[in-house]
Amino acid sequence: MENPTGPLVLIVDDEAPIRQMERRILQKGGYRIMEASGAAEALAMLGAVNPDLLIADLDMPGLCGEEMVRRIHAVRPNLKVLYVTAHIDRLLDAQSLVWEGEAFLDKPFTSAGLLEAVALLCTGSITGARPSMTDRRTS
Repeated sequence: MENPTGPLVLIVDDEAPIRQMERRILQKGGYRIMEASGAAEALAMLGAVNPDLLIADLDMPGLCGEEMVRRIHAVRPNLKVLYVTAHIDRLLDAQSLVWEGEAFLDKPFTSAGLLEAVALLCTGSITGARPSMTDRRTS
């Protein structure tokens, strides 16, 4: 899709290649994308934009993804969150409950897996997820 008109997704990850890969997958799925390289940048952006979904990496320098989400939920309690991490065990140790409007996706994931998780959080259904790339594992 050249000009996505779907839900606005804010991707927060300190690794540019991961952000770029997620952006490409989601834009092809019809989502509008904003990117932040860390928690401070994401928190600053939220003063001017109102995303439908936040994709949060857990392991970032400075403010970790979980603390960033806590701060964001203090002012935007209904913002949906997809935690993306290669260390799902740490997420479950730190946060034993996943609240409504939250989900996690373990790295490595497939493009179809990312599209399905985002569609489920944004629309409540995976029927809107249309993988448009070869389904291959990413890291």
